[in-house]
Amino acid sequence: MRWRSLEHSVLVRSPGTGPSDVLGSVRAPLAVPASALEELLADRVAGEVTRIAEDLIREAFAATEFDPDEVYGFMNSEEAAEFLGLPYSSFREIAPSLPRHAITPARLGYLRRELLEWGRER
Repeated sequence: MRWRSLEHSVLVRSPGTGPSDVLGSVRAPLAVPASALEELLADRVAGEVTRIAEDLIREAFAATEFDPDEVYGFMNSEEAAEFLGLPYSSFREIAPSLPRHAITPARLGYLRRELLEWGRER
């Protein structure tokens, strides 16, 4: 059988030609099913590339110090109580003395960094 190109990415097989005749100069994805060895090799290469990329990303983030407030943002009162390890009822009693920010007129937000500083000062 012979292969002839209908479009740039589609190959059609014609009589009289084997797969090696087609792939000599034409690079078409999935022109011929990959062998088990080729699939295994492709999986290993992809896995190694992924591992290297993940290692490089980890190194980049390890070199950068992130402020937890920049990553997580403001906490609501329930989250702040849990962060301080207090029951919510106890937190409500000390909330007026805590550093806080008005996110909306009815909603207050707490930053981890400021709560830690407040705890150190006490």
